[in-house]
Amino acid sequence: MDQAQNPKNEESADSNSQSKRNPLERLIVWGGITILLIIVGIEYRAKQSYDASIAALQKVANGVRDVPIEEARELMVGYSQEHSSQSDDQGSKTYSYQWFSLFKGGTYQLRLVEDEDHLLKAFDGPAFAEDPEVLAAKIKAANSDVGESNPPLIGNALPQGPDGETISEGSTAEPQKTQEESNLSKEDLLN
Repeated sequence: MDQAQNPKNEESADSNSQSKRNPLERLIVWGGITILLIIVGIEYRAKQSYDASIAALQKVANGVRDVPIEEARELMVGYSQEHSSQSDDQGSKTYSYQWFSLFKGGTYQLRLVEDEDHLLKAFDGPAFAEDPEVLAAKIKAANSDVGESNPPLIGNALPQGPDGETISEGSTAEPQKTQEESNLSKEDLLN
């Protein structure tokens, strides 16, 4: 019986030693988890602060009133760097703000442009263009001067709609010509 109890005791001793980890291994695992949490926290803070600043600027710069540049500068939240005002190519003063990020270093930047009356003229940044609504508005504004275009003429053929009817500039579809009218017009062209 002593021999029967010994294998059970050895198995329980092996399972206890396997469940306990080496203190160095535990330190490495918890250190890795801590580092990942710090990275996620830094990225989350940068994104949330940047988004809060953009939302605040969009709220006050809605076209109802002019926004003083000082008021716009006070709306910046949690930035890590502010570059002093500089003149851009057009002579306007600009204020640049940057939010610290480990992976998107150049993305979380914002530039405020001041006009000659010390009002907010414009604001933009690289990550701001990623917003689909803003990108769609910029594309629409860029293409607003392009009117409705007619399909190109190939040779002397008029464009046709999906049902095979000829489309003219003034109407959506032109009635089909009869075979006789088509033959007459061909004869007139040959003469």
